Amino acid sequence: MLAVHESAAGALPEGITEPAVKGQLEKILASRSFMNSERLSRFLRFAVQAAAQGQSARLKEYAVALAVFDKRDSFDPRYDPIVRVEAGRLRTRLKHYYETEGLQDPVLIELPKGSYVPRFALKGQSGTKTAAYSLNSIAVLPFADHSPDRDQEYFCDGVTEELINALTKLRGLHVSAWTSALRLRGETHDILEISQQLKVGAVVAGSVRKAGDRLRITVQLIGTSDGCYLWSEIYDRELKDVFLVQEEISQAIVTKLKVQIADGQSKHLVRRYTENFDAYNLYLKGRYHWNQRCERSLKRGIDYFEQAIALDLQYAPAYSGLADSYSLLGNYGVLPAKSVKAKAMTAALKAVEIDPTLAEAHTALGHVKATYCWDWPGAREEYRTAISLNPAYATVHHWHAITYLAPLGMLDAALAEIEKAEELDPVSVSIKRDLAVIYYYSRRYEEAAEHCQGAMELDRNFHGAYWALGLAYEGLSLYAESVAAFQKGLSLAPDTPRLLGSLGHAYAAWGKRSEAHEVLDRLKQLSLNNYVSPFDFALVHLGLGNPDSAFEWLELAYRSRSYELVSSRVDPKFDSIRSDLRFSKLLKSLGLDARERRTADGPHPRRQQI
Repeated sequence: MLAVHESAAGALPEGITEPAVKGQLEKILASRSFMNSERLSRFLRFAVQAAAQGQSARLKEYAVALAVFDKRDSFDPRYDPIVRVEAGRLRTRLKHYYETEGLQDPVLIELPKGSYVPRFALKGQSGTKTAAYSLNSIAVLPFADHSPDRDQEYFCDGVTEELINALTKLRGLHVSAWTSALRLRGETHDILEISQQLKVGAVVAGSVRKAGDRLRITVQLIGTSDGCYLWSEIYDRELKDVFLVQEEISQAIVTKLKVQIADGQSKHLVRRYTENFDAYNLYLKGRYHWNQRCERSLKRGIDYFEQAIALDLQYAPAYSGLADSYSLLGNYGVLPAKSVKAKAMTAALKAVEIDPTLAEAHTALGHVKATYCWDWPGAREEYRTAISLNPAYATVHHWHAITYLAPLGMLDAALAEIEKAEELDPVSVSIKRDLAVIYYYSRRYEEAAEHCQGAMELDRNFHGAYWALGLAYEGLSLYAESVAAFQKGLSLAPDTPRLLGSLGHAYAAWGKRSEAHEVLDRLKQLSLNNYVSPFDFALVHLGLGNPDSAFEWLELAYRSRSYELVSSRVDPKFDSIRSDLRFSKLLKSLGLDARERRTADGPHPRRQQI
């Protein structure tokens, strides 16, 4: 965006009238970006109206707190940073609006850093100028299902994923990651908006029509700068020829973009991991359900992966998918870690044994070694191998950051690594959530709260973003806001133990002990019919200041190899017991004390240590 007329903060520049600002404000508030955020809408309206009317002097932190956030006269910004936190969220939300829905708007409303006074700017009269991206950056959009029964979405996702995997092998080509493409499913594909959101110069779009044993794939390569078609083709083939079609499409894109093929890939970009089409079809169904990332879908994914393996015992990606599914069921607290560890490890080892060059297999094995075995040197080697095999695989950077670097206290390195994952997959809600979590571990609570906003903007129903926001607010001692965030998460995912344990800890830290005990009772009741990690009980007792009870539950969590223990070295909630010898013993048992950390990765004196 290029503004030719720009104001000083709070003043109306030449060419911008107060009615124009009012109209722009109402358009922003009615947008998808703001319509469901009453607090940020109220903040923006108050700031814009005051500035447009020449009353910028009113826009001080204290005044905003009272007028917008209903704080009392006793409000002290030294101890309550809510205005600063929400201002950061507002800046992020405005930026997102102007990069998407407001791309063509003539009037800009911005909130400069370090100020609560808006700045108004006028875009050029000849039209909006937006960032143009090189054709060497590309996104593959989810292929549409044009089959008669509209029951081939999983197959369309498989075609999309295979093309992405093929294109990542091209030297000098930046390919937007799989989950980024998935996030765009069902939305109107505004090419200019996609260009700005994913920062790509070209997109591949298409459709699949499957009828009986026949397959029609229509595909287009579109430049994002002008929306013009660079190439288009229709492929009519038998179903068994799907691999050949994917190869033809990839080679056509190579020719059109004139990019180089990595060494050893001169003939084939699409690799066949099985010759059994039925196994491949079942694998695609498994990946489709794995990508949903919830209990029911992960269990269905396991069923499909196992069926695929039964048809082809040498199908490495199916073993990798099986390992990841079991791992996440343990991570999410759906199943006891002990019950999934062996299954996940066996599947991951088999995937690596069958195909040592498969990055997904080494990623799966690194994840199991970190989260369930606490084998930090082993996890390091698997993650490093996976990155060397496929540096464009966003998941390996993500899991390397959150399950290895952060637990070992290398928080600066973890931030750099997860930012790499976000660069590869800019609209992954789980990556954005864990980026916020690493900021939380770093005690950078305001930045953690700001980054939660990114995940919420992508998916308002993602309960994990509200969990991370609750952690950030508790770190800021904004207990009412923390409790509200956890409760919002629970409204989206009722009876989730991780949210309940965090809610109980926040209540206790707030001094609301009876509410914290009610959460304990709720966890006990829930555990009668479902698995509840001992860690969640320990969390509430930590907040209540009951270290003996907390350590009893932590011992049970250790014996059951609870996933949540990997964060104990860096999680601020453990600060109250860090001087306790029992906690030092726990860290040593986990391999997370300073000596073990040096053994795992060697000393890094310039990195932030916890």
